[in-house]
Amino acid sequence: MSEPTTADKLAMVVGGSFVLLGTVVLGTLDALIGNPSPVPVTNEAGQVIATTTFPVEVRAYLIALGLLVWFAAAVYKVATPRPAEEPATAATGAAAK
Repeated sequence: MSEPTTADKLAMVVGGSFVLLGTVVLGTLDALIGNPSPVPVTNEAGQVIATTTFPVEVRAYLIALGLLVWFAAAVYKVATPRPAEEPATAATGAAAK
């Protein structure tokens, strides 16, 4: 297995940031600044009205964008040819056969 390249590290940071932003950060902010009332809010018909501070679609799109970045990085990794590795020699400490 080779060492991660700059593109790999960038994909890990960007994709992971989107996933963490959509789950942990917005989830924590929603819990902290959301509706603190334990009593469900209802309308005249008795339907429970549940609203979040951040729309669920925004959180889902952020997570999907992070997964898309990871997918694009995986496709890039598979599509690019690996450089030829040098054969091990006695000078590098590996036993030559």
